[in-house]
Amino acid sequence: MKLPKINLVQSVEFLHAWVLAGNSKPVILWGPPGVGKSAVIKALAEELEYGFIDIRLSQLDPVDLRGVPSIDGDITKWNVPSWLPRTETHGKKGILFFDELFLASRSVQAAAYQLLHDRELGDYRLPEGWIILVATNRPEDKAGIIGGSFDSALVNRFATHFEIVPDVDAWAEWALGHDVLPELVAFIRFRPELLHQFAEGGIPKGTVAYSTPRSLVAASDILKLELDASLEQAAIEGALGDSVAAELAGFLNIVRTLPDVNGILRDPQGADLPTETSTLYALASLLGKRADRENFQAALDYLSRTSEEFAILAVAIATARDPDLKATKAYINFKIKNKDINI
Repeated sequence: MKLPKINLVQSVEFLHAWVLAGNSKPVILWGPPGVGKSAVIKALAEELEYGFIDIRLSQLDPVDLRGVPSIDGDITKWNVPSWLPRTETHGKKGILFFDELFLASRSVQAAAYQLLHDRELGDYRLPEGWIILVATNRPEDKAGIIGGSFDSALVNRFATHFEIVPDVDAWAEWALGHDVLPELVAFIRFRPELLHQFAEGGIPKGTVAYSTPRSLVAASDILKLELDASLEQAAIEGALGDSVAAELAGFLNIVRTLPDVNGILRDPQGADLPTETSTLYALASLLGKRADRENFQAALDYLSRTSEEFAILAVAIATARDPDLKATKAYINFKIKNKDINI
């Protein structure tokens, strides 16, 4: 199945425009497990301050969606579930999110079809200000299609289809704006192939933990707990798998043994410059975390002595943490020299 491929940032841009334009037709996002499909849609609802109802269709029986029948004289009525959006309860505008669509049973898919096609289910009608957005895994992921195929009539109900693909630049931009640790972003910049270990599909049978955008966010949350070293490592292994966790631990050890940042900022031209690529990524992340209006220029002067990618990383981290740095002379001069860089 061939679909147009976009990254996380592009998906946010499209969905934001689509929803704000008042479109009512549903949109579906395809992609490998953990790539960020669900996170994008939830973040969109939060940004727009819309109501948000997240339904995992794979966990429902048909009666959970259609409701329970009751008899009123000689008429059968369906009492639809309370979680379906109603203006008086859930707000005038919102997103009804159907996740794992093609993992649902055929009978549940049939009920979802009516909502997707007609915005109705029995006597229930979806409020005008609400839109249905859908996410599902791809056939090649072996984790998202009941029976290995899908109903073409159901698939044709969507306004458009996109496949979300891992993209390091887009993920780094998203991650820095969503409180992911800069050290973790620097690690993925250093080892970009670990953004999603099985982006092409074919997750080995029995694999429990592996690196994805979703599990990297979980790893960031674990690191923020500042646990005992052995417990922290065990938790990271449970999120990312043994091999990636070991690489991350090695990278974080480099971060913790970096040269004195204060010395670098005092003498950016004379301070020692590491030669190891991993150390430079780690140092760029640390300088980005420490940057302020007074030392931003010194940090950029130091990083200008090496490849521009390290200065770009530091600027991205610094301005995500403190957008006011974009008003500094250091940032403006950096942008003049790097017109094609979108930071």
